[in-house]
Amino acid sequence: MAIRSIGWLAGLPLLAGAWVAATPFAETRLEAALEAPAATIAAGTGRDGAEPWLRVEARGRDLLASGEAPMQSALDEARAALADLPGHRRILDRLGLVAEVAPFTWAAIHRAPDRLDLIGHRPAEIGRTALTEALSAGLPAGLSLRDAARAARGAPEHFSDAARFLLAQVQHLKPGATAAMRDRVLSLRGEAASVEAYAGLKADLAQAPAGFTIGEVAVEPALVTPFTWSASRGPEGLRLDGYTVSEADRAAILAAARLLADGAPVTDAMRTARGLPAGIDARALTDRAFAALALVREGRVSLDGAALSIQGSAIDIQAVREAEALADNLPAGVSRGPVALTASPVSPYLVTIRRGPDAFTLTGHLPDAEARQALRTALRPYLYGERIVDRTRLAEGAPPALLDGLNAGIGVLGQLAEGEVSVRDQSLRIAGEGLYPESARRIATEAARIAPAGWRIDVAVDARGAAPLRDPAACAKTFAALATEPTLRFDPGSADLKAAFYTVLDGVADLARACPQARIEVAGHDDPPGTAPPPAPKEAATPAPPKGKPAAKPGKQASKNTEKPTETSADTPAMPDPGLPQRRAAAIVDYLLKAGIPAGRIAAAPAEAATDRRTVAFALRS
Repeated sequence: MAIRSIGWLAGLPLLAGAWVAATPFAETRLEAALEAPAATIAAGTGRDGAEPWLRVEARGRDLLASGEAPMQSALDEARAALADLPGHRRILDRLGLVAEVAPFTWAAIHRAPDRLDLIGHRPAEIGRTALTEALSAGLPAGLSLRDAARAARGAPEHFSDAARFLLAQVQHLKPGATAAMRDRVLSLRGEAASVEAYAGLKADLAQAPAGFTIGEVAVEPALVTPFTWSASRGPEGLRLDGYTVSEADRAAILAAARLLADGAPVTDAMRTARGLPAGIDARALTDRAFAALALVREGRVSLDGAALSIQGSAIDIQAVREAEALADNLPAGVSRGPVALTASPVSPYLVTIRRGPDAFTLTGHLPDAEARQALRTALRPYLYGERIVDRTRLAEGAPPALLDGLNAGIGVLGQLAEGEVSVRDQSLRIAGEGLYPESARRIATEAARIAPAGWRIDVAVDARGAAPLRDPAACAKTFAALATEPTLRFDPGSADLKAAFYTVLDGVADLARACPQARIEVAGHDDPPGTAPPPAPKEAATPAPPKGKPAAKPGKQASKNTEKPTETSADTPAMPDPGLPQRRAAAIVDYLLKAGIPAGRIAAAPAEAATDRRTVAFALRS
């Protein structure tokens, strides 16, 4: 019995050794049985080109799971799949989510001519390999991507579209440039690779991907040598070529061109570039260049480096001299290039004199400075506070008798309230508004006889709107108020109209038009007894009527009113002039006839009507 017990005890160490020897072999087989299906689950987390993010390690009957899921749904799916594996005892969960970043940033750096580096963050749901393959598809041969971006959540929707757009734009730029994304805002920094690349970049930026906006674009244009620019003028309009330093400068040039073109087509063939010599003010250069182009009928103004040239056919002979002066006074940094302008006789030859509310304006061409001065002299008698605005230029090609035609027109223009005299070669046209219907008809009749020999004349003079007619009772009442108008009082011994008379007399003319049935009598007045007449003037002068009113004909009034007054002594009272009231009435009648009242409807009153009267009076007669 004792011997059997000792044998059993002696076998225990052998049994324990066998168990110890068998355990590693059993664990290895168990771990292998668990890792195979777990590896299948881990590989499945790399769908759609993404790299697998799940890592699983078997430790005996336990599974150690680690990794960062791109999204919560992927994490939940992986945990559920691991939990369903048979044979494991427990799962040691070291799983998490990829970090979410805000703002989500990504950038492409043009590191070298053959390489683009990607930095920042890439969408966690897109694997590095898959993203690189997608972005490389549109790159030219020889240009590679190196993706150092980190996976993160929070990428904007359509990230790949925006990334491809930025890669396309950064290829327009020299190495060192950056194209960046910050959430949904895209930006660019760098220097354009060429003039054409800059133009392509500007065109592409107008078509940003849907849902994204263009932020800062700090891109310098390409550098060109030499810097050239030109503006040409011809029958088809204006054309702009060469380079401009910025988009703002382009806008300023286009505005100046359209202003000068005055409705003619403007063709913009300019490109943006750097290279304008240092020290030149682009805006000042633009102003001077278009001032020169305004002198050119057909030709061009061009900049080559720092030299400005003017070539072509000038608008007139005066423009040739003005271009020479302009070329000698250029902005700082700009030098004078060739100035080669020729001038031909102007055809058709145009001159216009317009009478407006406050000025006579002269435009068109004249043959020389003497003709210009002659016109100003001819206008002077018709100036009643108005200015002369002279915008005429000197040019060859004037028709014969030009000044005769213009002087004839000025004589008619002086009788109009507003109007215009224009010459086109040997054609004279007079148009405007007369003060009254009668004067308008008279001007039309007389003007047909004033044109120089061989000239054609066209007259288009209308009367201003007629005043509404009044009934006889209203006419009588209004004229009664004028019967003793105190303003119409002549100076002692004088029959000259005074400036204060014109307002009242114009009112009488207006009333006469509104009362066509009335016949007006004008009674002058004598001077109070003992009134000393004024000393005789050296030259009789009639006050100038206001703008648009008829002026007294030279010599006519003076012949009536320059009689030598009777000499008196201090002790002898002045003798009354019996003819003075009639002369005064005649002066009023003469003015109103020129104002358009028909001769049959106005006359001076009989001499006895002025007895003891001290002001001019009006009366109605049936």
